[in-house]
Amino acid sequence: MKKMIFPAAIAVLLLILPVMLTSYGIKLTAEVFIMSIFVLSLGLITGYAGLVSLGHAAFFGIGAYTIALLGKFVPNTFVLLASAIIFAALIALLTGFLFIRSSGAYFLMITLAFSQMLYAVAYKLKGVTGGSDGMSVAASLDFGFGPISGSMGLYYVMAVSVMICYVLLRMFINSPAGKAIIGVKENESRMRALGYSVRSYKLLAYTISGGIAGYAGGLYAFYNYFVSPDTLNWNFSGQVLVMIIIGGVGTLFGPPIGAAVFVILQNYISSYTERWPMIMGVIFVAFVLYGRGGIANLLLLAWRKISRRQKEINSPALNSSEKISKDETKGVTEA
Repeated sequence: MKKMIFPAAIAVLLLILPVMLTSYGIKLTAEVFIMSIFVLSLGLITGYAGLVSLGHAAFFGIGAYTIALLGKFVPNTFVLLASAIIFAALIALLTGFLFIRSSGAYFLMITLAFSQMLYAVAYKLKGVTGGSDGMSVAASLDFGFGPISGSMGLYYVMAVSVMICYVLLRMFINSPAGKAIIGVKENESRMRALGYSVRSYKLLAYTISGGIAGYAGGLYAFYNYFVSPDTLNWNFSGQVLVMIIIGGVGTLFGPPIGAAVFVILQNYISSYTERWPMIMGVIFVAFVLYGRGGIANLLLLAWRKISRRQKEINSPALNSSEKISKDETKGVTEA
């Protein structure tokens, strides 16, 4: 029961947050939610499967372009989002079958090359994708209650989406398949010796991750009403990787925190100076050098310290008995 208090409090906070925000703050928070879903997808393979990718933006862009291209002919939101997820997951399955044969720096570079290849295709096919000019999104979010175009409606759609993705990923990680994936990351040779198909579990994580990234890209297309080849660029993948490092690798609640910090800082600092990339770079270097484990690790350390102190306060009798026991031991030793 106690474990449900914190998630429930977060859910309530997200639902009432728009009351405390300006219209710009609501729109910015909706963007944070989209990026949180994308970061969660990359965090799954980076933190739990040990696959560090610099081409994950490919699946985000696939989802976004699926909405933009298919939305010209199919207005149904459910069909469009399902298509974005399925198509991105299918591409992840097919490419992952080849990519997962490599590891480490080789996997990093081959995913980067794949993302850049898709970027070049989107850039060159101007008649289809709009090229460098991008393309507008004709479809709009409509779950049967009318088109959702206002910032408040988009906020709640994105907020519910990120909560659903978080819960589903938490259930997957706690499932036997999820635990097997964690085992593969921790000791691949041992899992292979126990009879587990290491590549199959890696491919499963990579496929699920690609599908979630495609869903985030689809939401972004609805949110932004515009898609460009920049959504496929490796720079975008690099930014998401930085968000994971800031938030905390190997946790589920860390990546969304990193996404929030990155997006808010980027928007805030860029509104004051054109040299914002340099300032952001200094902040991120400081995080890497002095914030090992990210914000999630710092929060966990603080929580453990508070819990330990609370136990000491709530157990005075235990503390006194421990003290008496120490005194008796000391007396016996002296005797």
